[in-house]
Amino acid sequence: MTTYRLLKAKINYVVKTGMLLVLLSASMCVSAQQALVTGQLPPEFSGKSVKITLINYETRDDKVVQEVPISRSGKFTLIIKLKQPEIFDLGVDNSSLLQVLAKPGARIHLQINKDAIQVTGSKETQYLVAYEANRKKVFDKYLKRTYDSSAVAVKSGDAARIEYWNAEHEKASQAYKAELAKWVEQPFFINSLAAVHHSIRWNSETDIPLMDRMVAIYQRKYPKYDLTRQLVNKVNATKRIAIGAVAPGFVSADTAGNKVDLKSFRGKYTFVEFWASWCPPCREESPTLVRLYNGYKDKGFTILSVSIDKNTNAWKNAINKDGYTWPNVCDLNGYGGPTAALYTVTAVPNSFLLDKNGRIIAKNLRGKELESKLAELMK
Repeated sequence: MTTYRLLKAKINYVVKTGMLLVLLSASMCVSAQQALVTGQLPPEFSGKSVKITLINYETRDDKVVQEVPISRSGKFTLIIKLKQPEIFDLGVDNSSLLQVLAKPGARIHLQINKDAIQVTGSKETQYLVAYEANRKKVFDKYLKRTYDSSAVAVKSGDAARIEYWNAEHEKASQAYKAELAKWVEQPFFINSLAAVHHSIRWNSETDIPLMDRMVAIYQRKYPKYDLTRQLVNKVNATKRIAIGAVAPGFVSADTAGNKVDLKSFRGKYTFVEFWASWCPPCREESPTLVRLYNGYKDKGFTILSVSIDKNTNAWKNAINKDGYTWPNVCDLNGYGGPTAALYTVTAVPNSFLLDKNGRIIAKNLRGKELESKLAELMK
């Protein structure tokens, strides 16, 4: 009798265990409209949560789609609903770790260490990791020095040094984007959906041939995907703000809630400045803008500042502190706001100098370059 009971108990245990394994296995099954993303993070991430955000390359109106806790051992599991390939940002504590290109039915595993990321189950995600690794190297090569030197200059309070490093930063930024574009042109990358990620850093004056080449590839290989639609729209938007084009019109609210229409600035040279209260390079340029505005406001020049802030108080406090007395507007929606999207603004500072007819005649002028251009125009 005892033997029978023991045998029955063992059978029940095996059956229950088997059912549990089946249930666990079923829970990890991925349908045709899902992607499974699992990962292993270093121990210091345990107890936190992983957030995955759908990236919109057309408008940068990115949306958080899921957030899950990280286990004590550093593991996490995400099951993403999707009908076609999409690119997501995966991050912890509002810091991005990497971009993930997920396809329906995919099972992606990420081994994330301090200095390396290993990816299995998605070659496109491997491409995105490789792109970001290269981008960081190129950033260190061109931009890190200018960022660090600008910070030192600001602490010194030396206006000449600040202006010098602002100009050096703009030159470095152009070199940075040019070298990134060369990497993107590699056949393995430009022919993959991962290449759309580079559109965040396009330079409309030099990258148009690359843009057109990518559109041709995407429309041939991926005609029905939303990433292709976003790419095409992003290219068209980028061409809209090329030098020589009439600046796209917009209406936005000022600090008092009044509507300000860009068309109302026709008849004056207008400096459209995209900035934010939290942007050090933007704030460093404030004294120069104040001086130039006061010097030329009675000679046919004005400024329209467009903030990408999300915090009303931070935006208004920065205006008062820096002495901006010209029109200031803000959609209060960051990079996802309609005005920033219209001008494909994905980084600040970003600026456009318009002639009296509203046509773009220069972009991203700062310091002495802006001063020289205005002196030329105001003769």
